[in-house]
Amino acid sequence: MNKNKILILLLLIPLFSFGQVIDSFPWIHNFDNGIGLQQSQNDHGDWILKQGTTSSFGTGPSGDHTTGSSSYYYVESSGSMNWNKPFVIYTPTFDVSQTPSKVVSFWYHMYGAAMGDLEVGIVSDSVYTPIDTISGNQGDIWKFAYYVIPPVDSFQFVFKATTGSTFTSDICIDDIMVSDPFTFVYGCNDSVSPNYDSTATIDDGSCIYVYGCISDSAANYNPWANVDDGSCVYDVECSPGQSLLEVAILLDNWPGETSWEIAVNGIVTYSVPTGTYDYTQTGQTVRTDVCVPIGDTVMFTINDTYGDGIGGGSVVGGCLVTNLDCQDTVFLLNPPNFGNVASSNPYVSDSCSNDTIIYGCTNDDYIEYNPDATVEDSSCNTLAVYGCTDPAAFNYDSSAHRMELSSPCDYKLILFDDGGDSWGSCWLGIQQEDSLWQFRIDQNGVYSDTFLISFNAYDEIFLYYFEIPTPQQNAQQLDIQTIQNSFKIENTFGTIIHEGNNPWPGPNENKLKNYRSPRDLYVAEPNCGTECIDVVYGCLDSLAYNYSDTANTADTCYYNPGCTNPGYLEYYTQGYVADINDGSCNTLAIFGCTDSTAFNYDVTANVDNGGCVPVVLGCMNSLAFNYNANANTADTCIPVIYGCTSPIAFNYDSLANTDDGSCIGVTYGCTDSTMWNYSPSANVDDKSCIPFIYGCMDPTMWNYDPLANTDNGSCIAFSYGCTDSTMFNYDPLANADNGTCVPYIYGCTNPIALNYCDSCNTDDFSCVLPIYGCMDSTAFNYNPLANVDNGTCIPIILGCIDPTALNYCDSCNTDDFSCILPIYGCTDSTMFNYNPLANVDNNSCIPFIYGCTDPSMLNYDPLANTEDFSCIPFIYGCTDSNALNYDSTANTDNGSCITIIQGCMDQSAYNYDITANVNDSASCLYDAGCITGAGNPYWLNDPCYAWVISVDDYCCENAWDTICQSTYNYCSNSWTGPVLTRNVEENIVIYPNPVKQTLNINKNVDIKIYNILGDMIIYKTNTNTLDVSRLSPGTYNLQIMCDNKIVNKTIVKTN
Repeated sequence: MNKNKILILLLLIPLFSFGQVIDSFPWIHNFDNGIGLQQSQNDHGDWILKQGTTSSFGTGPSGDHTTGSSSYYYVESSGSMNWNKPFVIYTPTFDVSQTPSKVVSFWYHMYGAAMGDLEVGIVSDSVYTPIDTISGNQGDIWKFAYYVIPPVDSFQFVFKATTGSTFTSDICIDDIMVSDPFTFVYGCNDSVSPNYDSTATIDDGSCIYVYGCISDSAANYNPWANVDDGSCVYDVECSPGQSLLEVAILLDNWPGETSWEIAVNGIVTYSVPTGTYDYTQTGQTVRTDVCVPIGDTVMFTINDTYGDGIGGGSVVGGCLVTNLDCQDTVFLLNPPNFGNVASSNPYVSDSCSNDTIIYGCTNDDYIEYNPDATVEDSSCNTLAVYGCTDPAAFNYDSSAHRMELSSPCDYKLILFDDGGDSWGSCWLGIQQEDSLWQFRIDQNGVYSDTFLISFNAYDEIFLYYFEIPTPQQNAQQLDIQTIQNSFKIENTFGTIIHEGNNPWPGPNENKLKNYRSPRDLYVAEPNCGTECIDVVYGCLDSLAYNYSDTANTADTCYYNPGCTNPGYLEYYTQGYVADINDGSCNTLAIFGCTDSTAFNYDVTANVDNGGCVPVVLGCMNSLAFNYNANANTADTCIPVIYGCTSPIAFNYDSLANTDDGSCIGVTYGCTDSTMWNYSPSANVDDKSCIPFIYGCMDPTMWNYDPLANTDNGSCIAFSYGCTDSTMFNYDPLANADNGTCVPYIYGCTNPIALNYCDSCNTDDFSCVLPIYGCMDSTAFNYNPLANVDNGTCIPIILGCIDPTALNYCDSCNTDDFSCILPIYGCTDSTMFNYNPLANVDNNSCIPFIYGCTDPSMLNYDPLANTEDFSCIPFIYGCTDSNALNYDSTANTDNGSCITIIQGCMDQSAYNYDITANVNDSASCLYDAGCITGAGNPYWLNDPCYAWVISVDDYCCENAWDTICQSTYNYCSNSWTGPVLTRNVEENIVIYPNPVKQTLNINKNVDIKIYNILGDMIIYKTNTNTLDVSRLSPGTYNLQIMCDNKIVNKTIVKTN
C-alpha cells in the first residue's frame, strides 16, 4: 500500500465519527460563534481560531474577512517542526439527497513567500475525491473560492492545508457557505469608494479609500477623500481688532518633547503642552492659527524637555510664526538645536488687511465688477456683454464689453517619474468646478504617461498632490517618492499652461520651504482661445466653380471652368467657352484633315481644318475588266476570263466574264456509277439514284427480304423447336417455335436428401442431408447442427474443472467459474505488507515501523517503513547563542561560531578597537573640535571630558568655564562612566553589520525595516533578533522604538 493511500485512509478514519448531519440550506459558517469544524486526529496538528494578525510577519491577514475584527480559522507555520506538514479539517455531513446541485464557497488568505498548498475535496460513501489545490503566494488579500459539488446523496467538505518550507506560510479560511448555485461578480461593494460597482456581488478588496478631510468648508478639504481621518482644519476668523498668526512647526524625531505658547502682554493666552505631538508625526509640518490683539505685545516661546531643541536625530525640525494679515515674520527658529527654550522678540501687530473694507461692485456679471471689493456698494449697473472684441475679426461685435472665450477645449496632462518606479500611493488630482480627475503612473518601468482632459475656459483649475490610502508619515519616504515626480499640462497647440518640474521638496531641501503641507496645491488658468473668426475672402455662391465653404466675405465667382487657350486641343473639345482656366489645357492643337476616311487624312492632326478630300475607289489599270477612269485610290482590278457564261448551259463557268461560245446542253439521269440505276449518258444528275439492297430474294426461305433488289446468297431454310429462352427445353438452334416448350420445376433432386423432390427437373440447392448427433439443447454434448438424434446425449455437471484450484471437481465437465486459486501473502490486516487479496498466509508479514524515511534528513530512521512526516532537514550553522553569527534556525553546528568582541570600530575615534567585531558606538570618543580648556587638551586623553563635550554643546563651544566645571565636577574626581542620560541611540547596539542571516540587538525593542524606496518590509515588536535572510543584498534603514524614543540606524545585507 503506497503512502498516498495510507494518508487518505488516515484522513478518512475520523470522518465516520462526526455525527452532525445538515439538510437545511444555505449553511453559513464564519467562525464568529465558534469553530464548527472537526479536526483530524491523524494529521500533523490542529487549525487555530484567531482574531487580528497571526504571530509572524510577512504572512497571514490583518483581520478576518467578515468584518475585519472577528474570527477566522488558520494554520500556524512558525517553527521548523510545522514546515511542510499537513493540517486537516472537515465540515459536518450535508444530506443533499432531497436538495441536489449544491455549491461550496469560502474565502481564503494565503500570503507568504514560502506559501504551501490548500487542497479541498469531498468525502461521500467513504470515498475521498479531491476537487482542487490552491498553491503558492496569493498576495496579502482575502480571495473567493467557489466549487460545484458532483451528484451525490451526502458529503463532507475537507480542507487539507500543507505548510511551506518556512514560517511565512500561514493558511487561513473564513465565511464558508453551502448553498444552491449562484452568480457572482467581483468588484468593489462599498458605495463610498470611487470605483464602487453596483453589479458586484463579491467584494474583491479593490475599493479605493482616500483618507483626508471630507468637509468642503475646511481649509484643507480634499475633494478626493471619501474617508474622514479627523484632519480637517478650519480657517480661524479673527474678531475686529485682532490679527491672525500662523504657527508652523516641522517636528523632529522626538515630537513628544516639544511644546510652545503665546503670551500677550506677559499673559499666556494660547499653549500646546508637552506630549501633544507623538512619534508618528516625525517629519510632518503642523500648523496652528491663533488670533492676537492688534497693538498689544506678543511673545512666542518654544520649549524642548530634553534640552536639544528640535534638531536631534535624523530629522532636523524647524519653526516659523507668521502674521498672515500683515505678512510679517514674527519668529524664525535658527538654529534648531536651541537647547531647552527659544523665544521671539516682542512683536506688536499693526492693523492690516483683516480690517480693510473696499466698497465696489462684487458681481462679476457686470462691467463695473471690482475683484478687490469686499462690500457691495450698488455700483453694479451694466451687465457685461460677451462677444468678439477684435475689430479685425469677421464677427467683431462693437457692443461687446468682454471677449467671449472658446470653451471647452482639450489638454494633455503629462506625468513624469524620473525613477521609473511608479508613483506608488501618490496621486495628482485636478479640480475644475464640480469636475474631478485623479491620475498617477502605476507601473514600474514607465517614465512618463499622457492623459487627455477637457477644461472650460472660465474657471480656474486646481491641482492637488495627495496620497492613497493614508498620508505619508515618514518624511524620508515622502521625499524619495516625490522628488522623482513631476507634471505638465499643455493644450493641443503645445502651449504650456502650467508645468511642475519636481515641484515637491527633495531630501537636500529644507522641509519648511514655503511651509507646504504634504498635500501641495497649484492653480492654473485654462486658455482655450477666443470665439473671434478671421476674415476669409472667397466665392459665396455654392453653385459657382470656385465656391469656398470656409469663406465668409464675398469675392469673384466663376461658373464655367475649362481650357481658355485656343492653342490647345482641349479648347475645341470641351464644348463650351470657359471663363476661368481650370488647368485642363494639356495638349497642343495640330490643324489638318482629321477624317480618317478622307483621301488627305493627316494622322498627326487633332483639330480639323475643313480641307478633307473624299476617297474614290476603283481599278486604275486600263487593261483590266473593271477599269475606272475617275478613281483616285486604287481598288481591286479584275482580269478578263473567257468561258461559257450561260447559266443554263451544262458547262456554265461562274468565273468567266467573257463568253467564248463553248456552252453544252443539259441531259438528266442518275450519274452515280455506284448506284443500282446508274445512266452513263446523263450529264446532270436528277436525284433519281437507287442504291443496291442486298438480301434473300427467295420467298420460300425463313429470311426472305421483300425490299432486296440484289440477291446475296444468304437464304436460310426453316428449323422447328422451343424458341422460349425462359423454358426448361429451350433450343437455341430453332428459328420456328413448334409449341413444345416445358417450364422449369425447382426443388431438391438428390434422392438421399431428407427433402428429395421426384417431380422437380431443376435442383435449387435446397437439399437437406441428414446429420446425426445429440439434439437435446440441455445436454452436455448437444450438437446444434444435428437434425437426426442418435441417442448419444450426456447431461451437464457444473463445477471447478481447474486441477490447480482449491475447489477442483474431477467429476464435473463444465466450469462454473467458481475456481478459487491460491494467493500467497500476508493475511494479517494490521501488518505493513498486508495483502487483502491473499487467501493463503505465507508467514511474510512485516509490522508497521513509523519514522522518517528520508536518508537526507537529520532524524532519518533506516528501520522505518512508513513515513510519519517527522523528518527534520539538516540546517548547518553556528548553534552557540552567545556567538556573533549565532543562527537560531541551525540544528547542526558547523564550527563557524565567532566570539563577540564589543568595542569602538570607528577608526577616527581615539579609542578605536582593532579586535572588535561588534560596534559599540556609545563607547567611541572623538576630537570634538572644541575651544581648548585651561592648558590641557582634555578631549584627547580624558574619557570623562570627552564624553561631556559630546553631550553638551555649550561646554564644547565655550571654554571650560565655571558653569561646565560645576556641572561636571565628577570629572575631577573618580569618574567611572556616563552619568547623564543623553540619547537612547547610544544604548542600542546592533550586530553583525554587515549581516547575512540574523540581526541581533542588545535589548528587546520594536523595530521596522525600510528599503531605499521607503517601503516598510519588516515589522516586529518586543524582540532582540531579526531574520533578514530573505532580504535582497543592499542597504536598509532601521527605525527602532525603545523607551518611547525612535533610533534610526542603517544596515548592509550581504549574501
